[in-house]
Amino acid sequence: MVDLPRGGNAPLPARRVTATVSCAVPVDVSALLVGPDLRVRSDADLVFFNAPEAPGVRWADGGAGQRVELDLDAVPAGLTVLIAVSLAGPGSFGTAPPPRLRLTAGGGDPAAEFTVRGLGPEKAIIGLEIYRRAEAWKVRAVGQGYAGGLAELVEAHGVEVDDPGEQEAAMAAPPPGPAVGAPPPPRPAQAPPQPPAAQPPPPAQPPPAQPQPAPQQAPSTEVGYIERCWLVWEDASRSVAAFRAATEHALTLRNEEIAGRQPRGRFEQLMREADERLRSDAGQLRDELARVEPELTPEVAPFDAPSWLTWRPGVDLAEGMLLGRLSTAELPGLRVPLVLRLPWRRAVWISRGVVPGDAAAYAWSLATRFLAAVPPGVLGLEVIDAAGLSGAGWLHGFDPATTARLLGGGVATGPHAGERLRRLLDLVDLRRIGGAEESLADPMGGPPVRLVVVLDAGAALDGEDADRLLRLVEDGPLVGVPVLLVETDTPAAESVRAMRVRQSCNNLPSSEDAIGDSWVGVDWTLTPEVLPDAGDGTRPPALFTHVLGAHARSIASHG
Repeated sequence: MVDLPRGGNAPLPARRVTATVSCAVPVDVSALLVGPDLRVRSDADLVFFNAPEAPGVRWADGGAGQRVELDLDAVPAGLTVLIAVSLAGPGSFGTAPPPRLRLTAGGGDPAAEFTVRGLGPEKAIIGLEIYRRAEAWKVRAVGQGYAGGLAELVEAHGVEVDDPGEQEAAMAAPPPGPAVGAPPPPRPAQAPPQPPAAQPPPPAQPPPAQPQPAPQQAPSTEVGYIERCWLVWEDASRSVAAFRAATEHALTLRNEEIAGRQPRGRFEQLMREADERLRSDAGQLRDELARVEPELTPEVAPFDAPSWLTWRPGVDLAEGMLLGRLSTAELPGLRVPLVLRLPWRRAVWISRGVVPGDAAAYAWSLATRFLAAVPPGVLGLEVIDAAGLSGAGWLHGFDPATTARLLGGGVATGPHAGERLRRLLDLVDLRRIGGAEESLADPMGGPPVRLVVVLDAGAALDGEDADRLLRLVEDGPLVGVPVLLVETDTPAAESVRAMRVRQSCNNLPSSEDAIGDSWVGVDWTLTPEVLPDAGDGTRPPALFTHVLGAHARSIASHG
């Protein structure tokens, strides 16, 4: 049996498991079926006394305490099970001994336990998370509390709560003993839930909602590459957080051993166990990534990968594009790909690097990937540099047809920068009024998707067109005008406008720098994936030229 620390995880040895809770005060046990966004598809995904069954999940009370029985093979694909514990009476968990959750296999063999320590005013907690990892199932110790009780907990996960008081009363289990009167009313029939729309995740935020299959489809444990990368990042972050918590606890125990209040030896044992768990988790995650890396398409592969040697324009939009690799000192052998889903739904901000030219080099590397990820005739670049100091004049060196059709006429500087920005805003406003779904056509001509690259973004935010740039950042990506802001020469001022722009963007460093996860707050080092000949952005990278030329030839061959 594995005794999990907060944030720790372990593989499940069986597909049929039961969750129970031991506590000194009366508690109720319930479960939630949630998607990658940690929200239910409908209220039918909440399992408790008054609604005791959902696909793969069953609530029961055999007199020895409430329990949640799980048939993991029957849990719909893409869903995770959360085990919740709430007080059945007044008070809070802080006034009672910590509750202990246990997960047992079908034969009663204990699989994992988690004691939720450090609680205070909380009246309800998410104790365990049972989730898929590739072809297997795992359990994670969560311990997230809610002072507002069970109503606040379920509402935070998408369950509609009209009156918290009535909701708490409806979800309270009856006292032990035979029920008197009619059985619990059945839940009303509901239409199958509609799948949520996929959204592109920012690097420092948790993974996005993915489309869920219809209920009648056969379950599948296979996930796409982008979702796999984000799941690996999340698991690795939680493993590091659990390791740090375990070592902190061990160091506290060592102080007790030195003071003679505890027998010696426990500190070394805890440190050894924590290190072994971390190494085991890291090995599993490395193997998971290694199994799929040989099959990667160029858009999500490093620039030196063999797949780039055979790249050809595709007929469909790629699923996503690689931004860089994440690493942390505790897991020296693990490098997690950071992949951004396409199409972009948020602008991207590239910060200034350690060396001048780092931001521009990274920007042209991302522009190359973006071009490689879309079919010819769909995308064009719109490059804006009001000051004209970024060194992007090489864009005018391509043949006139390519420059006009794919590069918006070249880099716009001086007064032309403001005019280019106003023209793009007119296009955005037109699409917002008419609906991007109806038409992405530009009455002025040009490809339907425009990747706007704003060089020297810090200066642009201080210029006379700053408000227009803010509107473009907030509204453009949702109607086929994604924006890439590059902080090259002028640092962005600490103004309200600049802060608002940055908050609307996925923020990326252009040099190796720290980036935090949004699950447990572990700092990772992001190493941007940059073209080997990008230099300082003042000359055309060879791969950019090759991809742009392939687009131009394909468009020309189709008239």
